[in-house]
Amino acid sequence: MIVAIPTDDGAHVSDHFGRCRYFMVAEVSDGKIQNSRLIDNPHNDDERENVGHGLVLKLLTDNRVKKVFCVNMGPRMEENLRSLGIDTERCGSGSSIGSLLH
Repeated sequence: MIVAIPTDDGAHVSDHFGRCRYFMVAEVSDGKIQNSRLIDNPHNDDERENVGHGLVLKLLTDNRVKKVFCVNMGPRMEENLRSLGIDTERCGSGSSIGSLLH
């Protein structure tokens, strides 16, 4: 399964889904990370809320993400993800990415 996690440092979950610095996209199989990479958050390149929102959705679908972990997420984004078949799972502020993926 391919998952995405908002992060500012590559090690911990960012508190704000849409304004994180990066998204870690990782392929997880049998509880192990097969591969992962950090992708710049395209939302940060465009201050227009609707454009940035769409860019994040495109990033996730282009990378075949099936689940996102997050601390916080707006209801509109959550509904858009659900409509694209992407599940969301909440986690605690400052959660270690490694602990979520193992």
